[in-house]
Amino acid sequence: MTRIIIVLLVSFHTSALARGHEQTTEELIANLRSPIPKTRREAARKLGERRQREAAEALAHTLRTDTRTDVRREAARALGLIKDEATLPAVLSALSDAHRDVRRAAILALVSFYIETNIEFITAERRGWHILNPFLSTYEATIIEPGTNVDDRIVQGLLRVAQTDGDLSVRRAAVRALGVLRATDVIPQLGRLFMGQSALRVEILKTFMKLGDPRAGTYIIPFLNDSDADVRKSALIAVGLLRVADAVPKLIEVFERPRDEETARLALEALARLGDRAAEPIFLQNLTHPSPERRRFAAEGLARLGDTQYVERLSLARLQERDRSVQLALAFALYRLGRREFLEAIFQELDGGHHAQAAAYLLEVEPSDLYPLLRRGSVRARRSVVEALGRIGTRDAIEHLRPLLSAEDPELVNAANLAIHRIEQRAASPRTRPRRVGNTPKKS
Repeated sequence: MTRIIIVLLVSFHTSALARGHEQTTEELIANLRSPIPKTRREAARKLGERRQREAAEALAHTLRTDTRTDVRREAARALGLIKDEATLPAVLSALSDAHRDVRRAAILALVSFYIETNIEFITAERRGWHILNPFLSTYEATIIEPGTNVDDRIVQGLLRVAQTDGDLSVRRAAVRALGVLRATDVIPQLGRLFMGQSALRVEILKTFMKLGDPRAGTYIIPFLNDSDADVRKSALIAVGLLRVADAVPKLIEVFERPRDEETARLALEALARLGDRAAEPIFLQNLTHPSPERRRFAAEGLARLGDTQYVERLSLARLQERDRSVQLALAFALYRLGRREFLEAIFQELDGGHHAQAAAYLLEVEPSDLYPLLRRGSVRARRSVVEALGRIGTRDAIEHLRPLLSAEDPELVNAANLAIHRIEQRAASPRTRPRRVGNTPKKS
């Protein structure tokens, strides 16, 4: 019996040692004043993970006064997680810290006051143009919801860093952060910075795309045929995504005298998104082009042009087409020109290899046409329909979405809940109502 007790005691002691001493918040706060830098750094990190507001003041003091860069950096990150408004002045002051790592951490912290998901890209070093996403959504996880009130001190602080910081990586991080925080009010300042700072142009273009405001078009149009390939490509994508109508003449010029084939393709894609009558001959010429991408964009352009005289021609083209992406674009065009039965082809592709393309088309579907699709199909397809309604639906859509709050799939439930929230937010704030895309079909 004694032996068993000894074994149990030894086991308990070993287990306790393995777990280590569970430090209290009070101990961690005290450790912020330790003479050992590693102890201070780890204390700041753990206090951030615990998100306890009682540690906020001590962390703010550490951020302002600690002599070690790594400790100040961890203190900034921790304050971003704790989100105590009283510490905002300390984090804003860190935007002027002597070390760039602390300034970058302060930028992340300021964004973390409003959003945490997938924001590490703000300070990541990115190379190349491939990171641009033609299906970029302003509702993605890395942007705050419309209607979120952001403290103007944060916006102005980030703008100042974007304009004046001595380190290019910090300036880029500030520009990205302004996009995540949906800072549309600073578009003119970013535009002037865009015109004067070539090193920041691609980054500012990505932020313009994220903000989704056509007012940025004034600053972008002069760069549609820029000698810098990254700037040129980004600008062409941006005017299409933002649907900058004033860009059409320049886009046609670029398409007809492109620097290379990729420039021509991107100019055609931008024209297709705009669906302007001036580009009608270009769409018709490219409907039979050897390149599937060109045929697809030609079909999309005719779809948004809205002229029903092309229904028969597009129907024949779809019968003859072998490329799935182009078939899908032609189905979208026929739907837009009044053949509503072709919505089924778009819905079916939500489970296919061109899911992103089909999901993008849903944003240009009449919301009421989507209601029946909520009751059938795979969870993946229904989620796409729900997400589309969240972005384009009116209050009428809410009664059709509510039954999904009792669905078996938790992701579908969450998507429906978010969609309802977005619709209600739009209804309460006219500034965030969705913009109609393309033209209304008209008879020839």
